[in-house]
Amino acid sequence: MSRGRVKRLVAMGQGSGLRAQLLRGGMGVGAMKLLSVPLTFLASILLARGLGPEGFGQYAFVIALITTLSIPLAPAMMQLTTRETAALHQSGQEDLIRALLRWANRHVLIGSVLAIMVVGSVAVWMADWRADDRWTMLLAGLTALPLLGFNAVRSGILAGLRRVVQGQFAELFVRPLTLLLVAASLLLAGALNPLTALLAFLAGVTLAFVVGSVLLRRTFAESEEVTLPDGPVKNRQWLRAWVPFTLLVMASTLNAQVGILLLGWMSTDEQVAAMQVAERGGMLVVLSLTVVNLVIGPHITRIHRSGDRARLQAISRHSARMALVVALPIALPLIFFGKSILNVIFGAEYAEIATWPLVILAISQLVNVVFGSVGRLLVMSGYEAHSLLGQLVALLVVVVCSFFLIPAYGATGASVAIGFGILIWNVVLSFKVYYVLGIRPGVV
Repeated sequence: MSRGRVKRLVAMGQGSGLRAQLLRGGMGVGAMKLLSVPLTFLASILLARGLGPEGFGQYAFVIALITTLSIPLAPAMMQLTTRETAALHQSGQEDLIRALLRWANRHVLIGSVLAIMVVGSVAVWMADWRADDRWTMLLAGLTALPLLGFNAVRSGILAGLRRVVQGQFAELFVRPLTLLLVAASLLLAGALNPLTALLAFLAGVTLAFVVGSVLLRRTFAESEEVTLPDGPVKNRQWLRAWVPFTLLVMASTLNAQVGILLLGWMSTDEQVAAMQVAERGGMLVVLSLTVVNLVIGPHITRIHRSGDRARLQAISRHSARMALVVALPIALPLIFFGKSILNVIFGAEYAEIATWPLVILAISQLVNVVFGSVGRLLVMSGYEAHSLLGQLVALLVVVVCSFFLIPAYGATGASVAIGFGILIWNVVLSFKVYYVLGIRPGVV
């Protein structure tokens, strides 16, 4: 990059304008993602090669189950606390933000205990107590549920305060680094198997919780006493909002995880591994949109409440274009040279089974980026019910297509189903954004 371009980039990032705020936020979170992505991929490569397709498929399937069980406790809580904190921070109600933090942590704890009791009882009954037994692994993985929830609440509070980098540091850096180091140590010691790989995952979640808690206390100290004249009213309001957020995130997460879950049920562990490897490539393509969504969430809430439709249109267009510029040079090599890339990185076994799933998911996620932050625009503006409708329609399409395609085509069929779901979801939500917000989402 020339010196002139660097100067222009620095100049764009200065000031208080919308583009400057987006650029500063995007660069901060983007830098964290740039640290996170190599760590996450190195850990995936190490686990994929060290466990082999069958063992890696078992590990990936259990992680998908844990992710699904954590939906109401982690991603739903994160979106809820981000939106509510942004609104409360704008109105200067810091006591209510502290009350929100306590309320969210309390409900995470209650929900985790219930999930561990119910699912854990089934796992104990079904477990064969082997390192490669899914029920044994699931039983160990359930201990991650409360920590995943607490981490999500902390990230949501900090994001709502526009401290996105601090909120994401533990999840994007500490957690994958710990997973990588522990898994590497296990491999060198000859002790790496699906169960110990899951224990490495738990180590990452635990350390992320410790570091994240310290960062939250330094950034937003919790008072011992909180004055809440309308506390019960807010409690009921947050609880009512939590339900649609849970349904929304459940549909969204299942859209992403349903391929692995259905493959684990209807196909082989090797096909689960192929899908997991392909999804890692798809995550690279959509990475820029993920960063954009983290940055613009609190801005959408503030701008929507101000009624400035032109500014909302601007943030939608600018963020989508920024995401596409980054996504294109990542997607094109995966689409045209996917087999060679897989062969070099993961090995010949994965190149044979994961090439077409990778190509299909890379194209699908590129389409996702072109449509922009349609879901985020609706959720952060208070129209999560509209976003939920699109997610449910897409999930239905994915499930129906998967039942027809997976038995014959395995991971390739699951990728096609997910691609259809991504397209349907974006088309439906784009119409919803235009209808309820009066703006055109996407790059145009």
